[in-house]
Amino acid sequence: MQLVLGEPPGGLRKPVLLAGFGGWGDAGSAASIALRHVLGDPSPPASAMLDPSACYDFTVARPLSTRSADGRRWSLEYPKIAFYPLPLPGAERDLLVLLGPEPHFRWPELAPAIINYARAAGVESMITLGAYVGPVTHHVAPVVRRTLDASLGDRLAELELQDTDYEGPTAFVTALLHAAAAGGITAASLWVATPPYLQAGNPVAALALLEATGKVTRLPMSIERLREVADTFLHDVEAALEEHPELAEQLKEMLEAEEDDDDEDDDGFEVERHAHWRGPDPDRPPPDAPPGLPTGKALVEAVEKYLRERKDDDDHKPPSSGPAV
Repeated sequence: MQLVLGEPPGGLRKPVLLAGFGGWGDAGSAASIALRHVLGDPSPPASAMLDPSACYDFTVARPLSTRSADGRRWSLEYPKIAFYPLPLPGAERDLLVLLGPEPHFRWPELAPAIINYARAAGVESMITLGAYVGPVTHHVAPVVRRTLDASLGDRLAELELQDTDYEGPTAFVTALLHAAAAGGITAASLWVATPPYLQAGNPVAALALLEATGKVTRLPMSIERLREVADTFLHDVEAALEEHPELAEQLKEMLEAEEDDDDEDDDGFEVERHAHWRGPDPDRPPPDAPPGLPTGKALVEAVEKYLRERKDDDDHKPPSSGPAV
């Protein structure tokens, strides 16, 4: 059975494979938002996709039935993981972006198939993106890493990206990381922590991932628009909490034990706490925001839900978790 449907793109210059998957290892949809931002709108045509029937349980990830704008035609869209070639004019290398929902099946076969396709496209290095729920606030977005390559590990350490010693249930990107090592592709996983009380679309975490990716790859990530969206998101969170000081105080009490006294102690890359806010009405998301960005009302509801769930927790600690690498 052919797992990758499509031919490798030609003309890319030593492309970096940049991969992320929605689902279990994508808290706050940070990786998905980051990669959609890289692709732009509209995204470039896909060069190939993984066979959906090899990847998914369609009773879990259901196909979508859609109607054309004129109402005359119906179509059925299956969930997919697709490759998107992305030339970077002015840079020394290009990108090959891999994005889609995390596959349910056949990880041991899918991961090597992806690497074989990437190698045929000229890929020599890969970065995967992920996100997890960690003991952090919305002010910071620390990034950690995992690599199986010692020399790359040294370079990542020089960039002040802390290695993670997490052991436990893992995500598909880990299978991809091991397949890359076996296939001769230098690879690393970057993971960002997201706050436990805000699990809707988080552009702050997405921005942190792209900032780190740019440092590692030395390629332009064109993050200016995403930075504006992240600034607005932070403004909306602060505005929502300011309108409900009792929630802000409870949240502070629960999380202050987990916050570092000095921002410099945080590992990874931090979005400026006092950015230039571009917030319209905090009860609506900014224009052209990534899908899933919550409104001010939704933010308050998320915080209230979190506080209710934590009410009976004696030690008031956020969930103990780590990157699924």
